[in-house]
Order: sequence, then structure tokens, then C-alpha cells
Amino acid sequence: MHVDPLGELRLELSSAIRSLWRNVPDDQSPKVDSLDDDLVQEIVTNYLANPDHRDGFDDDSTGSLPLMARRKPQGVFEDDWRARPTAERPWPVILIHGTGDTKGYWQQMGADLRHDGWAVFAPDFGRRATGPVRESAEQIKAYIEVVLSVTGAEQAILVGHSQGGVLIRYWMRLLGGAPRVKHLVCLAVPNHGTTMGGIVSPLLRSNRGEAIAYSVAQSWFGEACVEIIRGHPTIEAINAGGDLDPGVTYTCISTHFDTVIQPPETCFLQADDPADADRVRNLWVENLSPNAVVLHETMPYDINVRALVRADLNRLLSAE
Repeated sequence: MHVDPLGELRLELSSAIRSLWRNVPDDQSPKVDSLDDDLVQEIVTNYLANPDHRDGFDDDSTGSLPLMARRKPQGVFEDDWRARPTAERPWPVILIHGTGDTKGYWQQMGADLRHDGWAVFAPDFGRRATGPVRESAEQIKAYIEVVLSVTGAEQAILVGHSQGGVLIRYWMRLLGGAPRVKHLVCLAVPNHGTTMGGIVSPLLRSNRGEAIAYSVAQSWFGEACVEIIRGHPTIEAINAGGDLDPGVTYTCISTHFDTVIQPPETCFLQADDPADADRVRNLWVENLSPNAVVLHETMPYDINVRALVRADLNRLLSAE
């Protein structure tokens, strides 16, 4: 049976934090602004003491990596640097993973798109995307430039999951990448930020809980986790002057069952000018399959999401 380390960690964290004020009425709960580093480490140590949890993470003898950077990789996806765009599909497709993930998360979607005839690439970067957003964005900038140089393409199609989409938009808006993008697909991307409680656990509902989550998030999920919180300067910067960049088309796909990005509507982009309305599409996974239950972390490999992305790229071709 597949064990989701991130989901298990949220439950463990929620239980540990609630135990700090168990049986105390909410209005009399301790006023805790953050957790001491020792307590944060104690929670994660206790979590990893369970063999079922520990097996999902690599060791870090240096103690320098956030917990999510230690998640064991899932799947295998390798770049084929012989791949070239074709006259029918003239843009390479570049897949950008989210926090704590690796390029292996794209194994199934990458295979689907290659089967459809696309030249597909995907990088690993940023200590599993736990480093500062600008640092990770500069790394994917260099990678995208290499893909475009090798393939001879002027523009690429980008697909980002979660923080991966934020990195793409940061590169487009702040590092001058927008002219190199034909189309952007956002999968559960917190384009307008999320709550700290959403990042760590749907069970943390109070202001006190979010303050505690902040201290845990930096230790476990890295600096990038804090930068995608609603109102952070990074989120404000990628949306300054409007959601859309000139000449780029967008498709944003979200799920009603997303407990990491809250509210899930934050993923959607809007056109300020009605003349640009046809440049962005906002879709729920449930539009395709009303009975689907798709979680945030399963978006890159869910069969319904993969079908939507394939159809979206085919639609892009028919629009040319």
C-alpha cells in the first residue's frame, strides 16, 4: 500500500501541535508565537521513529536539508537530449516539479506527452525546490535556456506543479523569461498565494496554529514554502501589473480536494482586459470527471489531470 509521506507528516504535525494545549479551552490556550527549534526537531524525530515514516526519507547526516528535501524520489524520468520539436509540435515541453518533489514525479505525464509526439524535458533543482524562490527560478532559467538552445526552438511550453508554477511565473515576470514562453499550464499552483495552515495541514485553523506552522514550515519545507504564502512579496511580485504576461496563453487546473493550497481557487488567473480573456482557461479536474478525488500531491500523475493536459496541448495546436 502506497504511503504518502507528506500526508502522514501533516497528520503527525497536527497531532503534535494540538497536544501542546490538549484539554485547554481555545480562548485560554497558551499564547505560542512559534516553536523552539528543539521542539520542531523533537516532532520530526518522533515522526521518523516510525519505520513506516522513516523509510520514506533519506538520511541527512549534515542536518542541512529541510525534511521535504529528504523525501525519497518517486518515479524515473530522464531527459533525451536527442529529442527535437517537429513541424507539427514546434515547441519543447518543459515540466517543473514542486516542493519536495523530483523530476520523477513526471514519469507518467512525460511518457504520455512523448507518446503524443512532444519533445519533453524536466529538471531537478533547488534542493527539491526547498530553496529560495529566486535561486530556484534562476536554476530553471538556465535549464530552459539550454533546452531552447539545444532544440533550436524560440519558445517552449511550460507545465508547473505547485511551487513549480510560481517559479515559472517568477522567471517570466522578474527574470525576463516571458518572451520565451508559448503556453503555461499551472497544476494546483498557488498563483495568488495560500495560507500557512494550508501548507502544513488543513487542521490548523487558528491564528495561533498558523504562527506555529510558520516556524515548522521553514525547518521542514524550506524557505520557498514561506514565499508562497498569500501577501508575501514574492507572490505580490509575480502578480504586479496583472496576472498575464504579453503574448502568453495559460491553462490553470485545480482540484476541489486540494488541502495544501487554500483556497484552491487561488490557482486561477484572470485577464484584466476583456480582450485577453481568451488567453486564459481555468479548469477544475472535476470538470472532466465529477467523481474524481484528486489530491494536491497526485496532480502530476493523476489520470484525469494527464488527460486534461494532453487535450490542452492538442487544443493549442488546433488553434494555430
